Amino acid sequence: MRVNEQGRSMIEMLGVLAIVGVLSVGGIAGYSKAMNKFKTNKMTEQVTLISTNIRTLYSSQKNYAGLNNKVAVATGVIPGEMYDATKASTSDITNAFGGKVKIASTKHMVDNDSFVIATGKIPAASCVSIATTDWGGDSGSGLLAMTIEAGASGSASDADALNTAVTSLSNTLTSSSQDKLAVVGDSSHGLPFGVPAASSSCKGDSNVIAWKYL
Repeated sequence: MRVNEQGRSMIEMLGVLAIVGVLSVGGIAGYSKAMNKFKTNKMTEQVTLISTNIRTLYSSQKNYAGLNNKVAVATGVIPGEMYDATKASTSDITNAFGGKVKIASTKHMVDNDSFVIATGKIPAASCVSIATTDWGGDSGSGLLAMTIEAGASGSASDADALNTAVTSLSNTLTSSSQDKLAVVGDSSHGLPFGVPAASSSCKGDSNVIAWKYL
């Protein structure tokens, strides 16, 4: 009789452990989803703040000549959470996902009349959410275009993907045949990205999104 009681206790214990396991898995999945949502919102705030700060800083300048990561950090346009404040001359900027950020002056009509913010290591789901956000296309925002690039793979590096994104926005903005490029005022590839285009462009866990501003 005592053996039977022990058997029932063991079965009950295994049942409790199974329930705890299921709840734990669900809790971890829910936490992971919540963290990705937080990071997505945080990165959206970061890009908005950086673009506004840069345009304000350069409002009395003729162009954005010389703008890069190092200058952006030194002039205080980058939120302190995005770089190591103990390194005053740092050019290493990271986003909410821990990905690298690149800031550079570029060409719209003439050299240095615009700038690009490129940021990487963005998971696919967050990439779609960010790309389909209404970033604004009026003169007040200064936004000209956005692009999505696949993240690093094989021997490629995150820096390669960032450079590719910056280069694609430095060229003439012709989006008619590029689903990964969205241009203000383009009737078929305007901003924000459509969900189908964003979904087909955002792949894996290391995507790059870049914004071009006047």
